[in-house]
Amino acid sequence: MKSKEQIKYFDEEWDDMESYLKSFLKNGDQEDLHRFRVQVKKINSFIFLADSDDHHTKLGKYFKPVKKVFKQAGIIRDAYNNLELAKKYNMQQDEFILAQQKLMEDAANDFKLAGNKYLKKLKSAHSEILEKIEPISNLHITLFYENQLNLIANKLADLKFDDSLHEARALVKILVYNYQLVQPVLETGFNEDYLQDVQTAVGDWHDNEVAIALFSGHPKHDKAAVSRLKKKHTKLKNNIVSLVTDFYEQATTVTELPVEQIS
Repeated sequence: MKSKEQIKYFDEEWDDMESYLKSFLKNGDQEDLHRFRVQVKKINSFIFLADSDDHHTKLGKYFKPVKKVFKQAGIIRDAYNNLELAKKYNMQQDEFILAQQKLMEDAANDFKLAGNKYLKKLKSAHSEILEKIEPISNLHITLFYENQLNLIANKLADLKFDDSLHEARALVKILVYNYQLVQPVLETGFNEDYLQDVQTAVGDWHDNEVAIALFSGHPKHDKAAVSRLKKKHTKLKNNIVSLVTDFYEQATTVTELPVEQIS
């Protein structure tokens, strides 16, 4: 793969990331902050792929300032998500809700005050990384995908609902995020829809797990709501068990639609 293709992809994703950050700093829209964080993950996935080639300059260290901004944005998003969970499950916990609202508002205000500094960090990081992007061979890309899929398959073969499942999901997301870039040169099967299903299923399980911990730990928690969450948790776990059976085969098998269906 030529450098110009990687640079074009990198620039487009970076522009979107910067645009969402600027929009949040101006309007405070939570969706913009969410999209900013998604873009950081997408660019970090590209850097992960680039840094997997030992012959290249490591780009990760130049991306660290952006990841620090990502982390600060995460404080706001975590509080917002906790409030959304409380609303979704009709949790009547005024003390908790008020504390999360204050945390979100204070963190958002601090974030906005540091906005110009964050934008300067982004600009500097972009320049540093851009001049160091080197071509990644098509062979390396294919081997990277095959190795990562095997690594994920091994983690899921000994399925445990712990950090190893989170790690597997993170690796799946790296492959999915980079697929738009590498698809024209990738010489191994890649079932994008299936992998999206896997990462979504694990994400749903994780969100439910967070909700249980969050509300069970509150002194005045709603026992009925927590009970419902736990029942849902069992269903989500069973769904993952079923979904990841023969993971490697499913991940690398792409069924082509008949010509008449495509048309």
